[in-house]
Amino acid sequence: MKELLIGVGLDLLIEEGLARGTERLTFKRVFDRAAEERGVRVTNASVIGRIWEDMADYQADVLAATLENDDIDGMAEVMLAAARVVAEADLSSIEGRHAATVEVIRVACQAHVDALTRTRKAAINMGLRGLSVSRLPMDQGSPMATSVRRAYEEFAARWDFVSEQTVSVIGIHLRPGLTIRQLSMLAISLTEGFSVWDRVDPSGTRHILRPTGPEGAKQEWSLFSLGLEALVWQFAELDGLASAGATQIQAVAPAGHPG
Repeated sequence: MKELLIGVGLDLLIEEGLARGTERLTFKRVFDRAAEERGVRVTNASVIGRIWEDMADYQADVLAATLENDDIDGMAEVMLAAARVVAEADLSSIEGRHAATVEVIRVACQAHVDALTRTRKAAINMGLRGLSVSRLPMDQGSPMATSVRRAYEEFAARWDFVSEQTVSVIGIHLRPGLTIRQLSMLAISLTEGFSVWDRVDPSGTRHILRPTGPEGAKQEWSLFSLGLEALVWQFAELDGLASAGATQIQAVAPAGHPG
């Protein structure tokens, strides 16, 4: 019942947008939709005090749900794209590994952007994240704050995994004093900022041509991939060794990993 009603609430938010936040997610509207579309009849007595304390508690759970697991499929696609590049790359020289790093960033970012735009919640996800995070200062220690922090931790952990796989395979080390988690946090921030501008003015965020292909051929980049490449070289540099430290990028996170 709980998952069904949260799903109905998400449906309503996706259809109507966030002009008034979650205030329109009243129990009456949610129950009416559940009866109409799912054939499930729900009453206040069956929910209030049993599943949620009140309507605000329910609305907080819907917001928290928007942050959970919405990037898993996207991360799998990012890793597959990166693995294909590495499988065909020449990792026996500094030049080859530099070229592989640049190409991994370009194709992985494109795969991530493509996955985000296909996400069912993509149209409202940015606004929902903002609403969720805006509650944190007021809700220290509350279930809502705990859910939001857990969701961001899982999101960052998946980025950590992708980054760690890539630097290990290609042969890259972080500059002193910097960490993979810091790079992940910046990448997530860049993703969210890019998503805003991509909706406001996509003509300025995509289809940027750069001479990064074989023999200087032009390839398509986005502002997201451009920004991430700049961040990567601020955080890391290629090892001076003749070969990379691992053989391939795992396309799927190991069992038990939040990816």
